[in-house]
Amino acid sequence: MQYLSTEKYVLPGPDQVRFISGGQTLSLVMGSCISTVFVARKDGYILAANHIMIARERDTAVIAKKSARRQIDEILDAFRDDFHVDTDGFRCIHLVGAGKKGADASFHIHSENINETTAILEEKGIPVLFNDTLSHYFATYSMDGGRMSVFIEDKLAAVHLSYIIDLERLFALDLAGKLSLPASALKAKDPGFEELVGRGVIVFITGEKNRASL
Repeated sequence: MQYLSTEKYVLPGPDQVRFISGGQTLSLVMGSCISTVFVARKDGYILAANHIMIARERDTAVIAKKSARRQIDEILDAFRDDFHVDTDGFRCIHLVGAGKKGADASFHIHSENINETTAILEEKGIPVLFNDTLSHYFATYSMDGGRMSVFIEDKLAAVHLSYIIDLERLFALDLAGKLSLPASALKAKDPGFEELVGRGVIVFITGEKNRASL
């Protein structure tokens, strides 16, 4: 695992967990793999993301050696032990990836990745704020002060969106309240996304003409 570095652009490879802070950009390229993206608040904001190839634990794996549970635990342990983030000082901001390309009925890795990763987050009591899964995605997250710029593109559907999140307002949300979450930037008129816009959590949007059905 690599902690905060001086790299301007960061790309987690398979089984990797990476962290960025202000002035850096983290990118994800997800096919059937899945990623949980976390943001933490402690003397500024820290973003963490992983690259989960196969979510279920596989003791004899040659590749995909780190399960979803191990990678999520690495992030949470780093937040607690290395960055000294409070118990309620982080959010799972995005679940992204796990796509299926083609009509092969025997291919189930993508759905197994979603089910296993979602179950782990639920077990830990961690709600997901944005969910863009079941396709192939390219995503970037850029940190600048108290704002995060997100670009998300569904490569199979050929739709994309850019938006900016006010992190202070994001952390002020009562996640135990009645919110229409998880949100999706790429589903047309998604109620969760529109609610976050209405609450001022999402403060800037570009590329709306490329959203499906808009």
